Amino acid sequence: MSFWKKKDNLIITGFVVLFFAGLALWYDFSSVRAAFFPNAAPTSAFEVPFVDQNQKQLTISDFTGKPLVVNLWATWCPVCVKKMGGLNRFAEKFKEKGGEVLNISLDRGGISTVRAFYNRNGYTFPIYIEATGHLLDAFGGRGLPTSIFIDAEGKEVGRIEGGLDWEGDEITSRVDDYFGIDMSQ
Repeated sequence: MSFWKKKDNLIITGFVVLFFAGLALWYDFSSVRAAFFPNAAPTSAFEVPFVDQNQKQLTISDFTGKPLVVNLWATWCPVCVKKMGGLNRFAEKFKEKGGEVLNISLDRGGISTVRAFYNRNGYTFPIYIEATGHLLDAFGGRGLPTSIFIDAEGKEVGRIEGGLDWEGDEITSRVDDYFGIDMSQ
């Protein structure tokens, strides 16, 4: 009896094919989505719309002209929540030095979810929401939190995927390297 006529071999082969198809889909889902839904999101992360706490639509391009740190996060992300206090203090200090932190939530619950989280914890940076996930996709991010460093000319100069000590030596060094801003003072 040939290999393909045995029922067990056909079943095992089917599972192997399904496994690798699923693995390919999981590994590169954003490319698959882009192939089937080419107009689902703008191609440039700088043109993906998000809203502020007053529902005003903005893009990252609206903030060119100063150093930016774009932090993509969500209230349901444990690492994001753990690092938020340090990020809030960093944002205040960075603003004094001429930069700006865009702390953009990917929460689908909207402004009220993020506002309640900010109020509970006493955070002071502005609320921004982008609930579709298009911004993370456009930046090629793989998870939350993702922080992107953008210079005054609007070019990405660095990124960190995952948690970061916003008050440590690493961020001080990166801000100095990327923007020429001394955060140690």
